Amino acid sequence: MIKFLSDENIAKSLTKFLRGEGHDVKDIKDEGLYGIPDEEVLNIAKGDSRVILTHDKEFGGILNDPLNFKGIIFIRYSNQSPSNVIKKFSLDLDKIKDKILNSVIVLYDKYSSIYESE
Repeated sequence: MIKFLSDENIAKSLTKFLRGEGHDVKDIKDEGLYGIPDEEVLNIAKGDSRVILTHDKEFGGILNDPLNFKGIIFIRYSNQSPSNVIKKFSLDLDKIKDKILNSVIVLYDKYSSIYESE
């Protein structure tokens, strides 16, 4: 089981899917934290030892020390419809599950980039 924090731009259907798969998912929307700065999202994730899920390409600009958080997954598929994201993410999650912690992962349609902390 992975502990995730879903950013406000992540569809509730992906959060529901991940919970159904047995993952612990805290959703920014469920917490009523719409519009909080990315730094606060990062602090929540750090405090709860959670991997951040986001579509926000600007989020990466705040990462200073990759060892200081559990991980982040940028979901950057060309088709961001919830059904497509669930389909692709479920397949990609199986491929990356052993590399998620302490990594920055960018998921694309045809390949993924994984930046692991040393």
